Amino acid sequence: MHPIQTTGDPSLNISIAAPPIWTYVAGDTIIGSVNRHSHIVAPDAKISLKLIGRSKARLITDGYPTKSTYYGDWKFFKLPSQTLLRGPIHIPSPSTPTDWINIPFSIDIPEAASLSAVRDHAQVESFIPLEANIIEQHPLPGTFSSEWSGAKVCIEYYLQAQLRYMRNGSWQVERATAPITLGYPTVDADEIRFALQRCSIVSRVRSQRLLPSMRDVDLSLTQKTQKILGLASVPGFSFKVVMSVPVAIQLDNPSPIPVIIRVIPQRDGSSSAIWDVVQRVEVTAIKMSILSKVEIVLKASKESLYTTPKDDNVFVQNLGLEKAFEKRQDPIVTFAGASDTPVDVGRLLRLVLRHDGLTSDGKRLGLLASIQPSFVTFNTRLSHSIMWQPSLSIAGETRTVSMMTVATVYNSASRL
Repeated sequence: MHPIQTTGDPSLNISIAAPPIWTYVAGDTIIGSVNRHSHIVAPDAKISLKLIGRSKARLITDGYPTKSTYYGDWKFFKLPSQTLLRGPIHIPSPSTPTDWINIPFSIDIPEAASLSAVRDHAQVESFIPLEANIIEQHPLPGTFSSEWSGAKVCIEYYLQAQLRYMRNGSWQVERATAPITLGYPTVDADEIRFALQRCSIVSRVRSQRLLPSMRDVDLSLTQKTQKILGLASVPGFSFKVVMSVPVAIQLDNPSPIPVIIRVIPQRDGSSSAIWDVVQRVEVTAIKMSILSKVEIVLKASKESLYTTPKDDNVFVQNLGLEKAFEKRQDPIVTFAGASDTPVDVGRLLRLVLRHDGLTSDGKRLGLLASIQPSFVTFNTRLSHSIMWQPSLSIAGETRTVSMMTVATVYNSASRL
């Protein structure tokens, strides 16, 4: 199962009047022409064109005695073919450009899937409700493809032209295809709820330097040994790392992504001698990874004993946020005490998530494969999570913690 490729030759070809990398959106109009340059003599011929949009999935599972293969194939709409020409065709041999057939066309991309797309499918095969009002309002997904062990999924849109003519008493058929790229719906920032969510985890450090009188003192060999052995005489500081991060991120939105860190002292697990001591905390690094989860659901069959086959896979991309800390001359500092002071690392570093990766102060931190917006359609769902791994230094001791949050990734507000 592979995405449709461009096909065509002098016998039939589709020319689209747009740059090769052009991205369409639902509701756009595709213009171009269907061409025939090679010799033909046909008293009765028909040239037609139609737009196809579909989501295909395949899953191969190990089984006994043979492997099982499941398919899911949804057509987003069943548009009638446009008849571009009907009648006799004559292109002499040899020919000149004035003899060739060049028929212009104009075809509109629907705003949403049509109800005809669901007639042969059951609700268990779909991630979205198969109700008329929902289908008619649900946006078309953008062009997408992914594969992993045993599974493939492809969301594609393409034009298909057909020339049908009579020759020597029988019908002959020539075909040509031209894929188009459909972008994800653009979203204005005013339509997105940029709320924050909190995640937290407790950690602990031990060091004599947690005491104010010891902060700038070189530790003796005995003190270093006591710390390594974790003796009770070495003060311990327990703290909760609280991060406030977005529930939604819009690609290419110039407003910095909020990444707010608070460090809250915890008396439980801390030495009483430092209960009222304000501790200086340096945020030395944050590793930020985006996890893209692709899920597919397929058509039940006798092979699956009529249960609905499903599969999923998670792709992980490190966004390179650590590099922004390496280039800083001044440390990012917060304090843990009676009145803890949160620090917005995202604002300080001016973090923006683009389609091709994360940027800090306008400079890309690493080249990534394209980040796709979150979406759900009939048999495919793409969702995102973010792994946060801040490294904090307290009294010369560094601790790295890990937290996971779910985030919806929206497309940019303008067409790219």
